[in-house]
Amino acid sequence: LNRRGYASYLVCSRCRTPIVCPNCRANMVFHQSTGKALCHHCNAKMIVPNRCGDASCGGTLIRFGMGTQRVEEELKAKFPDARIARADSDVLTKVSQYEQVVRDFQQRRLDILVGTQMIAKGLDFPFVSFVGVVNADTSMSAPDFRAAERTFQMITQVAGRAGRAGTGGRVVVQTFGNPPPALQFASRHDYQGFAEHELAIRRRLGWPPFSRLARVIVSHRSPAQAEAIANDLAEAVREHIRRHGLKADVLGPQSAPVSRIRNLYRHEFLVRSPSAARLLETIEHLRGNDVLTPNTRFALVDVDPVSLL
Repeated sequence: LNRRGYASYLVCSRCRTPIVCPNCRANMVFHQSTGKALCHHCNAKMIVPNRCGDASCGGTLIRFGMGTQRVEEELKAKFPDARIARADSDVLTKVSQYEQVVRDFQQRRLDILVGTQMIAKGLDFPFVSFVGVVNADTSMSAPDFRAAERTFQMITQVAGRAGRAGTGGRVVVQTFGNPPPALQFASRHDYQGFAEHELAIRRRLGWPPFSRLARVIVSHRSPAQAEAIANDLAEAVREHIRRHGLKADVLGPQSAPVSRIRNLYRHEFLVRSPSAARLLETIEHLRGNDVLTPNTRFALVDVDPVSLL
């Protein structure tokens, strides 16, 4: 399960108001091991109140969603004699701790290993006969065109941990609803089918690999200023591209998926070109004419962004 913590968010049972980070526009994640709520963007912590923060409401808080701590708790209840360990960034803060858990599992001093994506890749345990993936479709909801690709990659990689010694293995992938195409292809290890399906969508929408992207993120302590700067900068880039006939277009601006991090409000836009050469030409042209420079105040330029979150 690629979500650490115990519950993904806390919400009032009466008014449905969630507990959000004071610094970021993100839900606080409840961690059972510490009894506190933690922001996974800025690491802010708070003691979880028993009641809603609205004095006129006073409803009790309930926990929604599931993290690796919850899975570990369920496993300990169902398999009380099993030796269970959890591998995520909450418990493994040093490389030596990660190496120790891997060594214990390798030498069969553990029966069940619960973890995030850090246990999905590059580990060879010939004796593993069962792999379970919990809430496999949650990653599909990420507002990123690579969400299906990452989900397919993760499922096929973690499924490959079972039955590596030729003795056979079983993989169970659990979802909330009907499995999306990425999971159906992953369950059959059908890379060719997934690639053809996903590439057809990417080609129709003009996403990589049929284009190349540069992401411009504007951050400011004032939400109005962040929006205004992003609008002005995007319009300047768009006008410069049009005036000089550059092979590129501008998508946006809009509020970033995580619209505030560490008290900075974030707006973004994308510069899209049909190839790496054309994108480089566009960026160099914008820099050379002082439209989009490395010193552009409040703005960060990310060429070929790995993530759009």
